[in-house]
Formats: sequence, structure tokens, C-alpha cells
Amino acid sequence: MLRYIDCARSMKITPASPADLDDAVSCLATAFAQDPITGYLLQTGSGYHERVSRFFAILMRARLALEMPVFVARSSAGIGGAAMGYTTVRPEWPSGLTEEWERFEKAVPGMPDRMSIYDEVAAKYKPPVPHYYLGVIGTDPNAQGLGIGTQLLRAFCDASASDPLSSGVYLETAQASNLRFYERAGFVETGRGTLGSSTLWCMYLAHNRR
Repeated sequence: MLRYIDCARSMKITPASPADLDDAVSCLATAFAQDPITGYLLQTGSGYHERVSRFFAILMRARLALEMPVFVARSSAGIGGAAMGYTTVRPEWPSGLTEEWERFEKAVPGMPDRMSIYDEVAAKYKPPVPHYYLGVIGTDPNAQGLGIGTQLLRAFCDASASDPLSSGVYLETAQASNLRFYERAGFVETGRGTLGSSTLWCMYLAHNRR
């Protein structure tokens, strides 16, 4: 943790590039090691870390290819966190990545069905107006409490606020401990559902424009 404390003040939030992929994925795989959503979708147990890493690698490559919002927190200590999602549109993935995702889903028993349940809950409570979707945000566990997550969240929300087509930012979390973090940033709950034994909270931050 000391290496991040020393560099926290110099931490910069920047758009990610393909060169950041490996470090960002490694950071996210560690950050989501105990996350209920990835645990539900990918099933914990043997090979779980590898599945989580591949999961985030495909998602990040797709969003970079589509020029969707992908931010990393970087300092001389390395990448300490990442956030990524979609703008008000969700374009089709490049065919190669679509095929890779389909192979990945088939390799994880039951994943397509679990993804359908997750997508159904998320779609039920998303706002009916154009918005940005924050699909992933995570920081290195050794860097938590240093404000990196707050900076990443602010960068994503600022990108949404600067887009005249976006009315706000939507996300989901299955960590009860995250609720206060998002509420402090102005998010409110729009609904909740169930993923296995976990609760999925859906939250929205509306941009107040005059």
C-alpha cells in the first residue's frame, strides 16, 4: 500500500490506450476477486482468476475498439484502478470480439443463462432517457481509501455530463458497502433484483442542467 500512498497525490486519471490493457486487466481482476457479480456470472472455484481476467480483457478490448469511455488511474507506481462503460449508444461489437465472447460464454457452464438474468434485472431499472452506463469500476485493494475510486467515478460522470445527449449515469452494484460511496456522489437507487444469493442494486445519477 505504501507505494500507492506515496503516489496518490500524483495519480492522474486518463483515457486508456491499448498499451494499458494488461495492467488494467490485472488490476481489475484483483479488485473483483471477491465481487458478487463476477462471482455469480463466472462461478468461483478452480480457474476463477483466469476467467475474471479474460472477462475484463474482452470487455476492455471491445470498448477501446468502439471508442467508448475507458479511464485508468495511473502514477509512477503503475495503474491503480480503471473504469469503463458505454455512452448513450451501444454499437455492435467487432465480429472477432463477438465470436471470442461467445466462445468464452460457452466455456463457462451456465454463464449465458446467468448473463440473461443479470441483463434482465439491469434493463428493468435503467432510466428511459439516454444515459451513460458505467459497467466496471475498480481499484487495487492495496490502494483503496486513497480517493482513486472517487477520481475515476468523477471522470466518468464528467464525460457523461459534457455530452449533451446524456441525461445521467447508470450503474449496478452487488456490494452493500458500495452504496454509500455512490450515494455520496449523488446516485439514487432505481430498483433492485437478485443474482443467486446476492442483491443487485441499480443506481442512477441525473445531470441537473438548466
